[in-house]
Amino acid sequence: MPLPEEARAAFATIYATDLVFEPDCWKLCGDAHCCSFTRHKAKFRLMAKDQSQELPLLPGEWEFLCENGWDKQFGEHEFRADVHEVAGRKLRIESVVSKRPMCVCDHGTRTTVCRLYPLVPQYEINGHLAGTEPLGIYEELERLDGLDPACKITGLGYPQLNLFLVLTNTLASHPVLLFYLMAYRITKRHAAEAVMAKKTAAPEQSAFRHFETAYLRRQLINQEALDKELAELLTAFSTHYGQRFEDAWAVMHP
Repeated sequence: MPLPEEARAAFATIYATDLVFEPDCWKLCGDAHCCSFTRHKAKFRLMAKDQSQELPLLPGEWEFLCENGWDKQFGEHEFRADVHEVAGRKLRIESVVSKRPMCVCDHGTRTTVCRLYPLVPQYEINGHLAGTEPLGIYEELERLDGLDPACKITGLGYPQLNLFLVLTNTLASHPVLLFYLMAYRITKRHAAEAVMAKKTAAPEQSAFRHFETAYLRRQLINQEALDKELAELLTAFSTHYGQRFEDAWAVMHP
């Protein structure tokens, strides 16, 4: 798919923004945890055997990486693109799976999710930043099990605030990218709530064990309930942004 210019400009800004929450933060956890999640994966039984790393991508991000030749940084890899239909619209669920040891990205060309980790922005429908929360589902599992976080970054330091705002404002400036970020948070919440319910019913098992079992059995998310909430989000975006959202959606989902 040819990358629309508006999306290309957004990704160009994102990839030029070198947000680092704390210099040499990998020394805080001791092993560059966020590049391999080895501490989290060690808590699984079957999923721990997979040494590859899967990075979620925003729509158009893979095309941007390929245009610049940065897909080569992933070494032996697979690009995955699934389509899920909600309310008559086809959502693009994309990721890259790499077997490159440790950091699958080069620092200067790391993906959007790697630039934001360990925080994901909380947005209002108009794109205003309302706060932050832990980015990944693993962090939610840590909380449910009462564990100390493997990632030792606990907040956004003042020196990096402007760079964080550049990233979040750029993402919010494109209605389709904003939609996917908000949809991701909704999906993560559904998964976390499902694990919390299982943990409440069987507290003797860890949240990581409950997650792995439900994930492998494809029972992690109530798809009907999730699709209903995503459909409501789509309606809210169509209402708020009008034709701008429709046009942007059309060019990003040919």
